Amino acid sequence: MNASFETGTASKRLLRVMVPTALALWAFVAMGTTTNYSANLDGRYSSTGQVLLSNGQLVQVSQSVVFNDGRFYSMTRNSPAIVEASGRVETDFLGRARLVVEEGQISGIAGTDELDEELIFNLFYGKHKGARITLEEVGACLYGVETQQVYCAEPAVAQL
Repeated sequence: MNASFETGTASKRLLRVMVPTALALWAFVAMGTTTNYSANLDGRYSSTGQVLLSNGQLVQVSQSVVFNDGRFYSMTRNSPAIVEASGRVETDFLGRARLVVEEGQISGIAGTDELDEELIFNLFYGKHKGARITLEEVGACLYGVETQQVYCAEPAVAQL
Protein backbone atom coordinates (compact mmCIF):
# COMPACT_ATOMS: atom_id res chain seq x y z
CA MET A 1 0.00 0.00 0.00
CA ASN A 2 2.91 2.31 0.68
CA ALA A 3 4.28 1.91 -2.91
CA SER A 4 0.94 2.79 -4.52
CA PHE A 5 0.60 5.84 -2.25
CA GLU A 6 4.06 7.06 -3.31
CA THR A 7 3.25 6.47 -7.00
CA GLY A 8 0.06 8.52 -6.69
CA THR A 9 1.91 11.36 -4.96
CA ALA A 10 4.61 11.39 -7.64
CA SER A 11 1.98 11.47 -10.39
CA LYS A 12 0.23 14.44 -8.76
CA ARG A 13 3.52 16.34 -8.46
CA LEU A 14 4.33 15.62 -12.10
CA LEU A 15 0.91 16.90 -13.18
CA ARG A 16 1.37 20.06 -11.10
CA VAL A 17 4.54 20.78 -13.08
CA MET A 18 3.43 19.56 -16.52
CA VAL A 19 0.08 21.35 -16.78
CA PRO A 20 1.39 24.89 -16.11
CA THR A 21 4.42 24.22 -18.31
CA ALA A 22 2.23 23.01 -21.17
CA LEU A 23 -0.07 26.03 -20.82
CA ALA A 24 2.90 28.41 -20.78
CA LEU A 25 4.38 26.75 -23.88
CA TRP A 26 1.03 26.92 -25.68
CA ALA A 27 0.70 30.64 -24.84
CA PHE A 28 4.26 31.27 -26.06
CA VAL A 29 3.59 29.53 -29.37
CA ALA A 30 0.23 31.29 -29.81
CA MET A 31 1.81 34.69 -29.21
CA GLY A 32 4.74 33.87 -31.46
CA THR A 33 2.53 33.04 -34.42
CA THR A 34 0.24 36.04 -34.19
CA THR A 35 2.58 38.87 -33.26
CA ASN A 36 2.20 41.97 -35.43
CA TYR A 37 5.24 42.23 -37.72
CA SER A 38 4.07 45.21 -39.74
CA ALA A 39 6.24 47.85 -38.05
CA ASN A 40 9.29 46.57 -39.92
CA LEU A 41 7.50 46.02 -43.23
CA ASP A 42 5.20 49.03 -43.67
CA GLY A 43 5.58 50.35 -47.20
CA ARG A 44 5.51 49.19 -50.79
CA TYR A 45 7.49 46.30 -52.29
CA SER A 46 7.51 45.22 -55.93
CA SER A 47 9.37 43.43 -58.70
CA THR A 48 9.10 42.97 -62.46
CA GLY A 49 10.72 40.56 -64.84
CA GLN A 50 10.18 37.35 -66.74
CA VAL A 51 9.45 33.80 -65.68
CA LEU A 52 10.76 30.87 -67.68
CA LEU A 53 8.02 28.25 -67.99
CA SER A 54 8.68 24.52 -68.25
CA ASN A 55 7.90 24.63 -72.00
CA GLY A 56 10.64 27.24 -72.59
CA GLN A 57 8.25 30.17 -72.98
CA LEU A 58 8.99 33.47 -71.20
CA VAL A 59 6.12 35.25 -69.45
CA GLN A 60 6.18 38.88 -68.24
CA VAL A 61 5.53 39.19 -64.51
CA SER A 62 4.99 42.16 -62.24
CA GLN A 63 4.28 41.86 -58.52
CA SER A 64 3.55 44.42 -55.86
CA VAL A 65 2.55 44.31 -52.23
CA VAL A 66 1.75 47.07 -49.75
CA PHE A 67 2.08 46.57 -46.00
CA ASN A 68 0.10 48.88 -43.76
CA ASP A 69 -0.78 48.53 -40.09
CA GLY A 70 -0.54 44.73 -39.88
CA ARG A 71 -2.28 44.16 -43.24
CA PHE A 72 -1.08 43.41 -46.75
CA TYR A 73 -2.57 44.09 -50.16
CA SER A 74 -0.98 42.44 -53.20
CA MET A 75 -1.36 42.22 -56.94
CA THR A 76 0.51 39.88 -59.26
CA ARG A 77 0.28 40.12 -63.02
CA ASN A 78 1.47 37.03 -64.87
CA SER A 79 0.35 37.53 -68.46
CA PRO A 80 -2.53 37.09 -68.94
CA ALA A 81 -3.61 36.43 -65.33
CA ILE A 82 -4.01 38.97 -62.55
CA VAL A 83 -4.13 37.82 -58.94
CA GLU A 84 -5.29 40.11 -56.14
CA ALA A 85 -5.04 39.16 -52.48
CA SER A 86 -5.25 40.79 -49.08
CA GLY A 87 -5.00 39.70 -45.49
CA ARG A 88 -3.03 40.04 -42.29
CA VAL A 89 0.67 39.86 -41.46
CA GLU A 90 1.82 37.54 -38.68
CA THR A 91 5.13 36.11 -37.56
CA ASP A 92 5.95 32.46 -37.40
CA PHE A 93 7.70 30.66 -34.55
CA LEU A 94 11.10 31.65 -35.97
CA GLY A 95 10.18 35.35 -36.18
CA ARG A 96 9.72 35.45 -39.97
CA ALA A 97 6.88 37.44 -41.49
CA ARG A 98 3.99 35.36 -42.75
CA LEU A 99 1.10 36.54 -44.91
CA VAL A 100 -2.29 35.02 -44.14
CA VAL A 101 -4.62 35.42 -47.12
CA GLU A 102 -8.15 36.45 -46.17
CA GLU A 103 -9.47 37.44 -49.62
CA GLY A 104 -8.25 36.81 -53.13
CA GLN A 105 -9.32 36.51 -56.72
CA ILE A 106 -7.89 35.65 -60.14
CA SER A 107 -8.96 37.18 -63.42
CA GLY A 108 -7.78 36.71 -66.99
CA ILE A 109 -7.28 32.94 -67.07
CA ALA A 110 -9.17 31.33 -69.93
CA GLY A 111 -9.73 27.58 -70.10
CA THR A 112 -7.69 27.37 -73.29
CA ASP A 113 -4.58 29.15 -71.98
CA GLU A 114 -1.55 26.89 -71.86
CA LEU A 115 0.16 28.07 -68.69
CA ASP A 116 2.76 26.19 -66.71
CA GLU A 117 1.28 23.97 -63.96
CA GLU A 118 3.68 25.30 -61.33
CA LEU A 119 2.78 28.88 -62.26
CA ILE A 120 -0.93 28.09 -62.04
CA PHE A 121 -0.43 26.40 -58.65
CA ASN A 122 1.42 29.46 -57.30
CA LEU A 123 -1.26 31.81 -58.62
CA PHE A 124 -4.10 29.82 -57.08
CA TYR A 125 -2.29 29.23 -53.80
CA GLY A 126 -1.60 32.96 -53.43
CA LYS A 127 -5.29 33.83 -53.64
CA HIS A 128 -6.68 30.92 -51.58
CA LYS A 129 -8.36 32.01 -48.34
CA GLY A 130 -6.33 30.79 -45.37
CA ALA A 131 -3.12 30.32 -47.38
CA ARG A 132 0.04 31.17 -45.46
CA ILE A 133 3.02 32.61 -47.31
CA THR A 134 6.30 32.76 -45.41
CA LEU A 135 8.52 35.71 -46.28
CA GLU A 136 12.29 35.26 -46.17
CA GLU A 137 14.37 38.45 -46.06
CA VAL A 138 17.01 38.62 -48.80
CA GLY A 139 18.73 42.00 -48.50
CA ALA A 140 16.09 44.68 -49.13
CA CYS A 141 13.81 42.08 -50.74
CA LEU A 142 11.29 39.56 -49.47
CA TYR A 143 10.95 36.08 -50.97
CA GLY A 144 7.55 34.35 -50.72
CA VAL A 145 8.60 30.75 -50.08
CA GLU A 146 5.33 29.04 -50.97
CA THR A 147 4.56 31.15 -54.05
CA GLN A 148 8.15 31.73 -55.24
CA GLN A 149 7.56 35.48 -55.52
CA VAL A 150 10.08 38.25 -54.89
CA TYR A 151 9.21 41.70 -53.58
CA CYS A 152 11.86 44.41 -53.21
CA ALA A 153 11.46 47.56 -51.13
CA GLU A 154 10.63 50.70 -53.08
CA PRO A 155 12.22 53.95 -51.98
CA ALA A 156 9.96 56.14 -49.87
CA VAL A 157 8.18 58.83 -51.84
CA ALA A 158 7.51 62.19 -50.24
CA GLN A 159 3.81 62.86 -49.85
CA LEU A 160 2.39 66.19 -50.94
